Amino acid sequence: MQIKVLIELKEIFLIGILLFGVPSSYATSFAIIHLDTIGSGIREGTNVTFSGTLTTPDGTTPLPNRTIFIEDSTTYPRPNIILALTTTDSDGKFLTFWKAVPKDNGQQFHFYAKFLGGKIFGYTKSETYESTIELSNQSSTEVVPSKTIPMWFKDASKLWHDVKIRNWDYAYGVQNLIDDGVVKSNDTSDSMSDIPSWFRGNAGWLSDGKISDYEFVNALEYLLNNQPQKIT
Repeated sequence: MQIKVLIELKEIFLIGILLFGVPSSYATSFAIIHLDTIGSGIREGTNVTFSGTLTTPDGTTPLPNRTIFIEDSTTYPRPNIILALTTTDSDGKFLTFWKAVPKDNGQQFHFYAKFLGGKIFGYTKSETYESTIELSNQSSTEVVPSKTIPMWFKDASKLWHDVKIRNWDYAYGVQNLIDDGVVKSNDTSDSMSDIPSWFRGNAGWLSDGKISDYEFVNALEYLLNNQPQKIT
């Protein structure tokens, strides 16, 4: 009887591991991301350089081939704005550029770099740098057409099409477009899991200029609102 009980307990323990994962000693650790200093008083139209490193928690080992988002922290209820996207190289370093434009409300930018994390190394956020974009021409006004896709998303579409960034990273970008009103979704649940991998073809056409922003957004909206599927 005791042997049978022990066997049953062992089976329960194994099932528990399968259902709930490995013990806490294997839990995700937070990576470290550093964003190099960004100057203040940036002129409108100039290229701002975003560079830095992503390493293990102890700072000794670089983390290559990870997606890095460059964002601007905004005040609730507006979503934080993604300005650029890039990946780390073999040394864990990243480098990308952003053409400076002023905020529509005239406020300062609060630049930071973000790594969404994964199974081994978790979410991390860099230092934040404040900067004001100085107007190059006070009389100039820029009107952003509806359904205009930012350049960073076209870069992300190219990387996702070439399987150089994760589904999760690309879906995070799609969610940002939804939050910012560029893409309309009737789904009140997490839309970050509603893009199937076969949609990579559309992403590639967008990045190559073979379809317009309007056509891509319409296709994406139809997919999100009528054919929800999990990313595979």
